[in-house]
Amino acid sequence: MKKILYFFLGIVGLFSASFFALKNGISIASIHFDFLKLEQLYIKLDNKLTLRAQNIIIAEREDNASLNENLPVSKELVKIAQNLDLLYAFVKEIQIENLHFKERRAKILFKDDEFFLDGDLFFLHFALHSEGKNLRARIKELFVKDYGVSIEGDLSVNTKSGFYHFRGNASSEDLDFNATLSYKDNQLAYKFHDVSIKNIHALAQNLRPHIDLPQELQLWLLEKTRASFYHLDDLQGFVDFKRDAFYFDELNATGFANDVELRLDGGMSPIKIPKLKMKLAKQRLNFTFAKATYKNADLSGSKVYLYDILNEENIGIYLHIRSENMIFDADLARALKPYGITLPFHQKSGKLRADFELKADFFAPSKPSYSGAFVLDDAALSLADFRVQKAKVLLKDGNLSIENASISNGFLEADFNAQIDLERQNGLFDAQISRLHFAEIFDMREQKVLLHLDYADGPKLAAKAWNLNADFTQGLELHAGDLSVLLPHFIPAKKIALESVQSLHYKSPDFIDFSLQINNASFGEKFFIDGKTPYVQDSFSVSKQKNRIVFDSKSKLISGIFDEEGKELHLKNLSYIYKDSGEGENFDLQGNQQNIKLSGTNVGVILPDFNKTLKFDQLEASLEGSALRAKANRKGATFSLFYAPEDFYLRAKDMDDEFLDTFLQKEAFKDGLFHLDVRGSGVDFFEGHFDIENTYIKDLKGINQLITFIDTVPALVMFKSPKFNTKGLHLRDGKVIFNRKKDLLSFEAINLNGDNVDLFGLGSANLRLGTIDLNLELKTLKSSSDVISKIPIVNYVILGEDQEISTNIKVDGSLEDPDFHTQILSDTLKTPFNLIKNIIELPKNLFDQPRQSSQ
Repeated sequence: MKKILYFFLGIVGLFSASFFALKNGISIASIHFDFLKLEQLYIKLDNKLTLRAQNIIIAEREDNASLNENLPVSKELVKIAQNLDLLYAFVKEIQIENLHFKERRAKILFKDDEFFLDGDLFFLHFALHSEGKNLRARIKELFVKDYGVSIEGDLSVNTKSGFYHFRGNASSEDLDFNATLSYKDNQLAYKFHDVSIKNIHALAQNLRPHIDLPQELQLWLLEKTRASFYHLDDLQGFVDFKRDAFYFDELNATGFANDVELRLDGGMSPIKIPKLKMKLAKQRLNFTFAKATYKNADLSGSKVYLYDILNEENIGIYLHIRSENMIFDADLARALKPYGITLPFHQKSGKLRADFELKADFFAPSKPSYSGAFVLDDAALSLADFRVQKAKVLLKDGNLSIENASISNGFLEADFNAQIDLERQNGLFDAQISRLHFAEIFDMREQKVLLHLDYADGPKLAAKAWNLNADFTQGLELHAGDLSVLLPHFIPAKKIALESVQSLHYKSPDFIDFSLQINNASFGEKFFIDGKTPYVQDSFSVSKQKNRIVFDSKSKLISGIFDEEGKELHLKNLSYIYKDSGEGENFDLQGNQQNIKLSGTNVGVILPDFNKTLKFDQLEASLEGSALRAKANRKGATFSLFYAPEDFYLRAKDMDDEFLDTFLQKEAFKDGLFHLDVRGSGVDFFEGHFDIENTYIKDLKGINQLITFIDTVPALVMFKSPKFNTKGLHLRDGKVIFNRKKDLLSFEAINLNGDNVDLFGLGSANLRLGTIDLNLELKTLKSSSDVISKIPIVNYVILGEDQEISTNIKVDGSLEDPDFHTQILSDTLKTPFNLIKNIIELPKNLFDQPRQSSQ
């Protein structure tokens, strides 16, 4: 605009010499200069200048680049205002249809003190009139096209002092305001009041190319803070254009915003403030509010302000957050990271009483300053699903301390104090472990330990005293070396006599499912491999998925599955060594609520207390509630067992001599088959029978003692037989009928039928006292009665009608070392023999009944 006025003055000077010629007006079709082109020009000078032109084109000059700059709207308007006195004093009419300068075009009309300018930047219409020394312009319309703002008002110009004063109002789709401006000697005092901002983001978008605010200020005012309505009561300041000084410290403003949502981080849930008051003074923008909430937490006692907001080098924020029911969630944790506050966890629920202060420069290299005091109450944390019953947390410039904390989760209960370096992201926990446990594998109680925390690359804990490292980056991952300290707390350790573990690795993505690897575990002699080699070392893998635990051994000798339906255990080539602990640890069958299944291939039970061994090719056992069932086989033999409260039976069919010899750990039998049938209400009350088929008894303690007794008594010389003494006692068949009532084991009948001798008997044994009381009858057949049978009268008296001779043997004393007694008198012997005979031969079905019915 300055160029235009210069141009006008140049025209006036150019034609002043031709004043008289111009008095009547001159028309020029076209005129060209190096920098100027005029078309259809009309000039008349009659008291005041009249200028009309169809086209005026001003070329850009390299020697005056400063005049060729595209001036902003504000400076264009200032130049117009500064030249109003000249325009009013010397110009009667100006009408330019097309003024073209660089890329800008404008249409200008001034006539009858009315001025119109329609250009690329704005449209201006005002009326001039003079009041003494003052020139007044009534601005009827000023429409700034880039901003979409319409302005109306009054401009007063003191032509003598050069003082300009404007009062008006403006409106647009984005904002409405009133303004008062005073200008003199390149100094501007401004005041905007009653400013209503209807769309701050659209307004900012329009202002951004023309007003350069600090980036962080724009971020806080336009991005982090959103409101439904903004209002400035007033904004006033001062500018010295000559010194290019804006005096930001003198800039003052007050206002408010409704329905404010403030986000410290772009992805967080907002802090909601129904009404936010703002006050700007000395470059400090204070935010005050009566009520504020963050996810239902009351933040009404908090305080926020931005300082040095127009100084990009020093601009920063001050936060003072106070709340009785705060929650330090993932959003807040993320929002505080840029200020150097990095923690390995956040809060998921519960209460947090907070008093926290933060002061941080946005661009200065200095570190943020912060401090805070927090009290956690029944809070759930993201780290390992910990729940904090209580804890006091103190925060001060890079250091965090935790006092009197009580935490728990699915596997840990502990109290601790801690010191954490937030810059190095490590710390030390002084912990008292109340309980640390994992499923049915590990259970530690009442232990004190120092834990080292490092969360630079994810939260990690190390317990050096335990040789243990825990990584919580993705769930929980544990590594342990020598487990000698932790070994006593492994639940299976005592049961399997676990002695050492070389290393252990545990991993759980969600603290529920897991995988566990136990390497090179050494344990006591609880099993033998194939009944020969002690099973004392192995590695194990355990996994849990959806309430299903599966474990396996590296040797493939033992495996199992535990789930909600029950427990399954599989054994292979193992013999279990069962020893009576003597501690009275009896399994409560009646109170059992578990379902347990056991299967085995080539398995056995070793009873070292009795020097006995049971061995099976296949074994299947199940415990469902209070009922125990088992089936097994060994070569051709089959076994079945049922045991429940008030019900018990045991059947063994077709046992051979090898099975019994293995069980007895001696060569007790040679050849033959054996059968056992027992039934009762329990192991203390039952009855049954034991059947023998075609076998030789070679090494049984009772038989051996009987043979020794016969050999040492001269009166029993007739019962001696070579086969009896050298090859063992051959039995064609036999049966023992017995019953047990608590401590009393009664032998109702003993009938053993051999080639040379038969043995009959009955009696009992007291298991509690360890005593025995048996009456046996030893009866010889042909070989021992030949001599007596040749004596006519004696043979009948002695041998009877069956031509047999027998003797009665009394067995009593201790079970370990019984005493044997005998008499050779026939009459004395016959009465007990007949008694025994009656018992044995009593109804035929006693011994001769079909085996099906006995079963």
